[in-house]
Amino acid sequence: MTPGACLTAVIARLVAAGLTQALSPLGVRNQTNQVIDQSFSVAPVSVAPSPSPDRSKATAAGVRVEQVFDIQLGHKVRPTDGLEAPSTALGDLHTTLKYLAAGNTSLTQGTSIRFGPATMEYAGSGAFLIQSFSFTVTYNLTLVI
Repeated sequence: MTPGACLTAVIARLVAAGLTQALSPLGVRNQTNQVIDQSFSVAPVSVAPSPSPDRSKATAAGVRVEQVFDIQLGHKVRPTDGLEAPSTALGDLHTTLKYLAAGNTSLTQGTSIRFGPATMEYAGSGAFLIQSFSFTVTYNLTLVI
C-alpha cells in the first residue's frame, strides 16, 4: 500500500457509509466553506515508521508504517432539532466506524487500524455540529522501484 492509496481507501469507505465529502480542502471546520449536512473531511496528519515493526513484517522490500488521519464529520443543526442533531451525529459516527472497520476491504486486509477518541463541538454560532477523531492505519509501505 502507498500513502495515497491509503487516503483513497479511507475516502471510499466514508462515501460508502453515505456521507458527502466536504467541498473545502480545509475540512468541515472551515466556516467559510459551505457546510453540507452529514459531510466529512479527511486530513492526512503523518506517515511514520511503526513502533512495532516486527509485527506483520513486510513480505517484499518495504517498511511497516503508521499513517494517521484526522477525520471530521459535520452536521447542520436546526433550531427545531433539539437533541435530534447530536443523536444523528452519534449515529453517523457509529456508521463511520463500522464502515472503516468492515472486513475484506483494503483497509482491513494486511493492515491494522486504530481509532482515536471522538470529540464533538458546535461551530458557526451553534449552526453546525463537528465531530473529529484520529484514525491510524498500519501497513507495509512498498519501497520497490
